Amino acid sequence: MHSIEFRVAPHSSGGQGRGETPFVLEFLVDGVPFLELVHRAELPDALAEQEERVPEFAPDPSPLLAGAYTYPAPLSARHLLGGEPDRVPHDTGRGEMLLLSCTCGMDDCWALTAHITVTDTTVTWSGFRNNSRGWNHDSLGVLAFSRPQYEESLRAALDALPAPRS
Repeated sequence: MHSIEFRVAPHSSGGQGRGETPFVLEFLVDGVPFLELVHRAELPDALAEQEERVPEFAPDPSPLLAGAYTYPAPLSARHLLGGEPDRVPHDTGRGEMLLLSCTCGMDDCWALTAHITVTDTTVTWSGFRNNSRGWNHDSLGVLAFSRPQYEESLRAALDALPAPRS
């Protein structure tokens, strides 16, 4: 069983423009930022793609897109517990839930999704997928968390979010 920590962090864009919130919920799995785990999983496919695209970007280097996501505006407890999703990016399959979005802030541009399954005792994330690339995320495996620990961390993080300014 893995541990998860949800924590409030400043939004990478500072929440300026487009009505964004200045804060996001970061996820740490076993103490490691989820973005880092995704970067590691995507690196082999991203390096292969980067090599293929060298001529397209010459003389500049082609971009390395592994883990090129941001945490979206805070997702609700309902969403993170596998209920009705807050947002659904394009090309998302049935039951897939948004976890990470593109650094540009648009979920439809580039998103990481997963299935979130909840039982009386566990919350499980599985079937990780990028909605724009056919990259392999198998190394992320299936992440199963204790439901009480998951809910406690999620509730504490959501309670710590500053109230939106009007």
